[in-house]
Amino acid sequence: MTDARIRTITSADDPAIAAIAPLFVAMHNEMAAQGMLLRLAPEGAAIWLKSVGAGLERFGRLAVAERDGTIIGFAHAAVKLAPEHLGGLRIGHISHVYVEPKHRRTGIARSLASNLHEWLRAKEVASIELQVVHGNIAGAAFWRALGYADELLQMRKQ
Repeated sequence: MTDARIRTITSADDPAIAAIAPLFVAMHNEMAAQGMLLRLAPEGAAIWLKSVGAGLERFGRLAVAERDGTIIGFAHAAVKLAPEHLGGLRIGHISHVYVEPKHRRTGIARSLASNLHEWLRAKEVASIELQVVHGNIAGAAFWRALGYADELLQMRKQ
């Protein structure tokens, strides 16, 4: 298992937030290589971090993995409502889980996901959803191993 420490970010002033930005960019570069068609906008990491920082622990959770004082991974989830025609239920949405490649296969992603799952359970969500880029075979296998099932196929035309 891992010796990484998983920590929840509870304030937009936490200095760890700045360390997430380069990981966010690296994650988007990997997703592009795996087939994601939309690209991260200039300053996209800063824009995303500002948006999630506003509702920490109320609407969303941001967790980081630290090893020897360095942020090596992060994860984010939010609570949203399903459309009324689907019952208007509270749904958990895991938007990102990323661990630097050299730290993968050590249990860090599983620990980050567990942190998000605990928070989402406390928020009493009916189910949890997420998306995996179609070329991310390892990512899809990871989520299936955690009990997630394929549901939708997202398609895009440019």
